[in-house]
Amino acid sequence: MGEKKKILMIDDVSLNHATARSVLQDTYELYEADSGAEAFELLKEIEPDLILLDVVMPEMNGMEVLKKLKSIPAYKNIPVIFLTADTSPEAEVEGFKQGIVDYITKPFIPMVMLKRIETQIELAQYQKNLEESVAKKIEEMEQMYDLVTVSFAGLVESRDGVTGVHLKNTSIYFTAFISHLKTLERYREYLPPSVVKKACRCAPLHDVGKIAIRDAVLQKPASLSSDEFEDMKLHSVIGGELFDYLETRIPDTEFAHIASQIAKSHHERWDGKGYPYGLKGEEIPLLARIMALVDVYDAMTSKRPYKEPISHEKTMAFIAANSGTQFDPDLVNEFLNISNVIKECLETKEYMIEKKQYFSTGNKM
Repeated sequence: MGEKKKILMIDDVSLNHATARSVLQDTYELYEADSGAEAFELLKEIEPDLILLDVVMPEMNGMEVLKKLKSIPAYKNIPVIFLTADTSPEAEVEGFKQGIVDYITKPFIPMVMLKRIETQIELAQYQKNLEESVAKKIEEMEQMYDLVTVSFAGLVESRDGVTGVHLKNTSIYFTAFISHLKTLERYREYLPPSVVKKACRCAPLHDVGKIAIRDAVLQKPASLSSDEFEDMKLHSVIGGELFDYLETRIPDTEFAHIASQIAKSHHERWDGKGYPYGLKGEEIPLLARIMALVDVYDAMTSKRPYKEPISHEKTMAFIAANSGTQFDPDLVNEFLNISNVIKECLETKEYMIEKKQYFSTGNKM
């Protein structure tokens, strides 16, 4: 026999408790509270499958208890049935508006009471199972996106080992930076959780257009000539067009749109002197402006065949000096504000790559 489902009954009338006890105690594990305050104390210790809530109570009435329940994330999904002698349509409508799942009228009719409770517990369990199933599918889809992202980065890395490491490095700095920005009121509206998660997943794809750049340019162990640099610039256009194409053909259009913005515009400059389209200021998508900053940070602090790495401090000084010209000045200020976080990422990037932590969107990196 399975474990009994838990019911919490909140009612200030002892006779009602006694009646409910006689009906429910053989089928359910019944917990009883005489007031809303007592109920919330009980809820710290138990997790009921359903709550029976009297409407008319002193101090905190049933509607007030219901509103408080629905405002607390830990309790808001517990199904609530009102216990009431008021069967007016207005009272019922108000209860359903506030989130109850059913009414049981007083005096209680045992078989009706049992059936209504049984039905609502079954519906709640079905809803929970459905949500868990959807969550599992979403997790599987996200794992697929991670696999696709890493595979794309791997393709670029097979052409140019430097770029492959760069894609992972910039993802670490991008994630650290956006995790800070999303907490600020100025950016909160533009960086909801869904956008942040997808942007972090898209970050390693920002240079994917380099897969189409010829070897003589991509693998040159020295600075590029002016003509070669013009060829290299095409990687932004190619990467953007790739994701523009995908946007019309995959269900998650937001993912493809974010990837396109970052790939296409991460070499634009705040002063309009960047490429490929010469966008200026806030014409450049926010996510691309973020990538532009961390892209340069990694390029400067990393060893290349034609140069030694530049220190964190000198790189930060360069970024500060180019605020308002190459970079968004507000973003520069925030990047400098978390200089210690970025420096920690620089010092631990090999470990984070090994542990594949460059998709994490937590605040602590």
